[in-house]
Amino acid sequence: MPKNKLLTVLLCLNLILAAALVFHSLPPRTAAAQGTGLGGNFLAVTGEIQSKFDALYLMDLQNRTLHVFYFQKGSQDLQYAGYRDLERDFRNN
Repeated sequence: MPKNKLLTVLLCLNLILAAALVFHSLPPRTAAAQGTGLGGNFLAVTGEIQSKFDALYLMDLQNRTLHVFYFQKGSQDLQYAGYRDLERDFRNN
């Protein structure tokens, strides 16, 4: 391989490695979320609880309770399954 070609390949490789170092050393971008009103007092998560049932978990942050709603797949009848007191469940004994 001629010297000029080898020098060009090595120079390009060094530039690629230098760019990778610069991008790796940059601080990660942070996510900025918009503040919410009273709707921010609740968190909602969905998931499959059995093969024919889907669930909606609704966490009330102000009262520290977790409410569970479920419905059969294919139906639109939402059923209330109950709630848990998270403060009682997670307190230290």
